[in-house]
Amino acid sequence: MVTFSKSFRDFLKHSNSRIAHFILRAEMYENWRYKSYKLMVTNAEINYLTLRGDGTISYLPKGKPHLLTDDGQWAREGRQNGAAGKTIKKVLTKRAQKLFVDSEYESFVNQYKSACDAENKEFVLRPNVDIPDVYCMKRERGGGTLDDSCMNGDKDYLDLYKCCPKLQILTLVNGCGELGGRALIWDIGGGEVLMDRVYVQQDHYYDLFLAYAKDKGWLRKVEYKSYRDKDYYTLDGVTQFNRTITIDTPTTFDYYPYIDTFSYGGDGFLKNVCNGTQYEYCNTSGSREGDDNDDDDDEGYGYCEHSGNRYHDNDLHYIESGRYSGSCIHSDYAVYCETDSQYYYKNCDDLVEISDSWYRKDDDDVCYVEDDGEYYLLEDCEYSEFHDEYIHSSNCSFSNHHETYIKNSEAYNVAGEIFHESVVSKVD
Repeated sequence: MVTFSKSFRDFLKHSNSRIAHFILRAEMYENWRYKSYKLMVTNAEINYLTLRGDGTISYLPKGKPHLLTDDGQWAREGRQNGAAGKTIKKVLTKRAQKLFVDSEYESFVNQYKSACDAENKEFVLRPNVDIPDVYCMKRERGGGTLDDSCMNGDKDYLDLYKCCPKLQILTLVNGCGELGGRALIWDIGGGEVLMDRVYVQQDHYYDLFLAYAKDKGWLRKVEYKSYRDKDYYTLDGVTQFNRTITIDTPTTFDYYPYIDTFSYGGDGFLKNVCNGTQYEYCNTSGSREGDDNDDDDDEGYGYCEHSGNRYHDNDLHYIESGRYSGSCIHSDYAVYCETDSQYYYKNCDDLVEISDSWYRKDDDDVCYVEDDGEYYLLEDCEYSEFHDEYIHSSNCSFSNHHETYIKNSEAYNVAGEIFHESVVSKVD
């Protein structure tokens, strides 16, 4: 049986990694004396696993004796350290390894490194007046999205942040005081707080930020690594919803930042959608769009609310209802709805695609078939009074005996007549 230290077991219990859950479940089967345990995990190569602060896994190789110190702790003699991804595979059997894809191994590694880093990093929530200084902090080595931020070092462009009363900044710093990650934190009213796009030096730091936000009860962006989907949020990481948010703040300055989420606004406010706004804050040069209203270069062009990019009007569609209502989005993200002859965002929950065309789910010509879990055109389905539901025409047959349609999976053909299985008796 594979043995884990208390710290490693705690990580497995609190992780939402499918690999971690798999290992714990296998151990449970062993405790119940199920032989299937040996088909899932193995101690053939390594045993006695524990966490290491540097993100590696400490283990005891095969053939090395397990020794204890005088105070009962695991001794260091004979132990080795290995990369998390490579080491955890040695605990899984060859058969079990094939059950997981590369992205699941990557997720396990990121969560493991986050657990190891949690004690070596500190979150500091700093006020709006400190934001320009944070953007100029020395960054730890890593080369992640934090290094790629277009506003690094542009202190003169950040007065809007510095003077915003609804804004703070969450920083992740190491023991040397170097910056490992940051995210703007907005007070959006009603007692709610929103964590904006996250910038980090190491990918596994994202998990630290998400855990921090969840612990604080903050909303966060669903696309927390990107400027995209500016109006799409979550509280628990599962339930997702869209919302239009307006931030009241001074907006008249000499220079302006590139703003990821609240990219639009007017005099005295910022907004996460462009409808009803005058300015756009998507320049890296310290300027904002909309200050020069006589500029003819914008004629015939507009902005996609989904991507935040500028396109010719011919490539944009106006959305009348659903997500992005009152805004324009690029044709790549829009679909034409046959129900009401309007354009919708293609991932709108109210729509369904049937035979390469899009319809509203509440269209009278569309029906939901419970057996398939799919939507179909009504003309391709039959209503069964026997089952009291719609069935796709290919999956049912008309019964003269029952005077309605019967599911083929529950029907018998007896001498050319269709009967439901409940009224047919088999001969022994």
